[in-house]
Amino acid sequence: MATCPHLRHLRHLRRARAFALPVLLGLSLLPAAAAAQPAASGETPEGPLFAPRPAVRRGGLAAGIAGGLALGSAAGFQNDVQKIGFERHYTETGVGIGGGGYVWIGGALADWLTFGAAFGGHGLSAADHTSLAGGFMLHTEVFPLFSLADRWRDVGVTFDAGTGVAYTTADTGGAEVIDGALPARIGGGVFYEGIRLWKVAMGPWLYADYTWSTSVRQPGFYLGWRTALYTGP
Repeated sequence: MATCPHLRHLRHLRRARAFALPVLLGLSLLPAAAAAQPAASGETPEGPLFAPRPAVRRGGLAAGIAGGLALGSAAGFQNDVQKIGFERHYTETGVGIGGGGYVWIGGALADWLTFGAAFGGHGLSAADHTSLAGGFMLHTEVFPLFSLADRWRDVGVTFDAGTGVAYTTADTGGAEVIDGALPARIGGGVFYEGIRLWKVAMGPWLYADYTWSTSVRQPGFYLGWRTALYTGP
């Protein structure tokens, strides 16, 4: 039985399409396959996720000290449930002046991030009282402007949180009038470490902390100098 030329043409078209479809699909997958190929030995793929940047400013072990003038005050009670909250046992020192600072040790996880532990606080003399607040804190430093320009890569922000002690004594007789027991402590500040000598970086430091519990409220403000040591790069 003779086949219509038109039908034969349609059959050829169907066969061509059936053959062309897998070929085209394979060609379309070539770019994706090429992109998925691992980098040759000794080569690093381009892109921020695959190209870790070596430390150029901070790396390895980090340790430092900061200190200077401190201003602050203390208010509260002795650590006694029969005295906390009663006005006749309440003491407020007013603004006092003294000194304070912190030491810390940790690691520079990146040029823009340092994490570790810190210990420090302040001592103040206000009118006829002497106040002390200090303790242990987790210490974090961030350099948020590191990627902008060279002059900004040494501007840092610090955050601290922990616990410690806080108490105030009267200068006359030495009686303890405020006892914070085991208060909470937070702190934060800004600094600039653009003065560099070998692996030591230093510069001005501005900081504030706050110590509180059910029996004490004690803020502190610091202005001074900060020095840090980085073992790398």
